[in-house]
Amino acid sequence: MSKTTLNDLRSHLFDAIERVKSINDENASENEKMSIDQAKAICQISEQIIESAKVEVDAMRVISKSENKDSVIQFANKTQLFIDK
Repeated sequence: MSKTTLNDLRSHLFDAIERVKSINDENASENEKMSIDQAKAICQISEQIIESAKVEVDAMRVISKSENKDSVIQFANKTQLFIDK
């Protein structure tokens, strides 16, 4: 399983919006369409990913207040929160 980033999540969400908008487009193929139920499922999963990222950011805030500033960089690298592919 490949690792994805928050930027990838944004791309998937915007793609989902476009596919939902294509539901009533008679010229769109089935691959270009997405049901409302599928979009809702994607949103629910995305919310959980975003919440976990918020926890990581909060952890970095706490760590950054410590005397060891290098630990913030180590934490960010370990969680890969801000690292793109």
